Amino acid sequence: MLREKLNEITWLSDQQKDVLESSRYQGWGRLSKKLLTGIVNDQGERIIDKLWNTNKNFMQIQSDDDFAKRIHEANADQMQAVDVEDVLADAYTSPQNKKAIRQVVKVVDDIQKAMGGVAPKYISIEFTRSEDRNPRRTISRQRQLENTLKDTAKSLAKSINPELLSELDNAAKSKKGLTDRLYLYFTQLGKDIYTGEPINIDELNKYDIDHILPQAFIKDNSLDNRVLVLTAVNNGKSDNVPLRMFGAKMGHFWKQLAEAGLISKRKLKNLQTDPDTISKYAMHGFIRRQLVETSQVIKLVANILGDKYRNDDTKIIEITARMNHQMRDEFGFIKNREINDYHHAFDAYLTAFLGRYLYHRYIKLRPYFVYGDFKKFREDKVTMRNFNFLHDLTDDTQEKIADAETGEVIWDRENSIQQLKDVYHYKFMLISHEVYTLRGAMFNQTVYPASDAGKRKLIPVKADRPVNVYGGYSGSADAYMAIVRIHNKKGDKYRVVGVPMRALDRLDAAKNVSDADFDRALKDVLAPQLTKTKKSRKTGEITQVIEDFEIVLGKVMYRQLMIDGDKKFMLGSSTYQYNAKQLVLSDQSVKTLASKGRLDPLQESMDYNNVYTEILDKVNQYFSLYDMNKFRHKLNLGFSKFISFPNHNVLDGNTKVSSGKREILQEILNGLHANPTFGNLKDVGITTPFGQLQQPNGILLSDETKIRYQSPTGLFERTVSLKDL
Repeated sequence: MLREKLNEITWLSDQQKDVLESSRYQGWGRLSKKLLTGIVNDQGERIIDKLWNTNKNFMQIQSDDDFAKRIHEANADQMQAVDVEDVLADAYTSPQNKKAIRQVVKVVDDIQKAMGGVAPKYISIEFTRSEDRNPRRTISRQRQLENTLKDTAKSLAKSINPELLSELDNAAKSKKGLTDRLYLYFTQLGKDIYTGEPINIDELNKYDIDHILPQAFIKDNSLDNRVLVLTAVNNGKSDNVPLRMFGAKMGHFWKQLAEAGLISKRKLKNLQTDPDTISKYAMHGFIRRQLVETSQVIKLVANILGDKYRNDDTKIIEITARMNHQMRDEFGFIKNREINDYHHAFDAYLTAFLGRYLYHRYIKLRPYFVYGDFKKFREDKVTMRNFNFLHDLTDDTQEKIADAETGEVIWDRENSIQQLKDVYHYKFMLISHEVYTLRGAMFNQTVYPASDAGKRKLIPVKADRPVNVYGGYSGSADAYMAIVRIHNKKGDKYRVVGVPMRALDRLDAAKNVSDADFDRALKDVLAPQLTKTKKSRKTGEITQVIEDFEIVLGKVMYRQLMIDGDKKFMLGSSTYQYNAKQLVLSDQSVKTLASKGRLDPLQESMDYNNVYTEILDKVNQYFSLYDMNKFRHKLNLGFSKFISFPNHNVLDGNTKVSSGKREILQEILNGLHANPTFGNLKDVGITTPFGQLQQPNGILLSDETKIRYQSPTGLFERTVSLKDL
């Protein structure tokens, strides 16, 4: 059938038909007919014409200015015809990313509202990627190296370093695994890649990892730009490039490594690059790698925001994630995700700062990073001395940097650095959490036997099946919560109760009738949770009595922010509270937690003791919520045990013999973080999971409790006191 269809295409040769007939394709293509044949450049060519007539691939063609501009215009027209939800419905991205994009739009709207409704002048976008904590990457790298040394590089490795394979086997069995130094050692066949001198595998720490292309030229910390060399050789190289100093002697060896698959083509290209003779095409590639953000999530956000502000002069700037990382490294702004959530805010600040800096500093390069900017310029007219676009910020000789067009100062070294430091050290930043309700399973799915009816409170599987005969479910899932005021002789008290998922249909039906019907139905639903056992003094008879209560708030969502005196928390459920206070530590403690250990174990131990002491001080001052389960008291008592532990976990094979101070501190931070995470602190005498703030019979609130409703950014908020309801 395929051959018959191919025969209908008269301009195909028999040989071409044979090749196409033997090809097998499955699934749907992601490129539309409109994209391939409906968009035409200034020369009247379609993308499919360029694919046929040139050696360029699709990604190269679609990034050409003519096509990129027309694709952008077509997308903008499509965006204008539909709303955000329609765009996201068709978007090829994960549900998590779609949710994040919705939040982005809400945040932008909130900030615009705070600014009096004025459209933003600049929007800088950066997509923060989580750290790769998957150990399979290292295993994969190790296996790939083993396969290469046993296959394509076998003869080369045997002739240069016969002991290499046995050394790799020993390294694979060690606890450290294949570190960057070891990986570079093996890919270089145990030789200094600049001189060819042998490297001692037992003394790798005495060697330097050098950047092939200097960091002043391009900021590239990938393994494709790093090599293992003798310290003296590295010191002699300084900011020079390998090609000039070692190319004549080692060029053949570099090619051998690349042909054997031990180093990539890109690494070979870096070794063979001389910045002084760089071509315009190579220059274009360097610029793109540093400035162009390829993330499809950022492209989608830029499309949505571009449509939103299509009638305003809003510049949407795409920032690569590596630039934020570079700024943090250059100025010592350590990121610690475990201490608090402020790193998100500081990353956002850096993104805004970098967007403004790049926009005013590199005017001719704007089409690379400004959404919708397709101004014509010739790469061969752009001369670059280096491609580290943030180099001038770290250059001590550059006191001030100004916009070449307007003269506006965009970097005043002393003041700008101080401003960055001030923001980094803010002790309070706006943190808001999304509040939500649940819909899903009505019960914990395990059905317990009738024999468990006396041990736990079971829920009937069906209305006509008693739990003492048929068994039942152990727990009811709640859709959201309510707050009730309970009246008794000792005074009123407030309690959080769950609204069961199984009651939603009944409540929705009552809501459709009237608010009064809904209130009555909700009170009936909550009544079973507000019963107490009463024993008659005269007869001894035990009865279940519904407490005298009224509903104060009929719908309270998960993660709702509450303030009760000096306690600040979110509702995790009707029984769980999540701490909502952010822990702030000194620079010294942050450095200690970020360090990979010190050469002096005694000093390292003292540093960890100081961190524990500082955490204790903060907990004693501000975290009264942790009096629950006596966490605060036990944490103070635990210090005497903490000081006796080693600095790091002690292992016997894969079995932990003793916990280390560093790991215990990590568990403390887990329990203090403003989220549902618990810490395991059994080693210091805290048997209950640290941070498990639970009141099994329902959270009790004082009449001074305030409910704080926040906008997406937290810039707008409304506070309601329970006693006023």
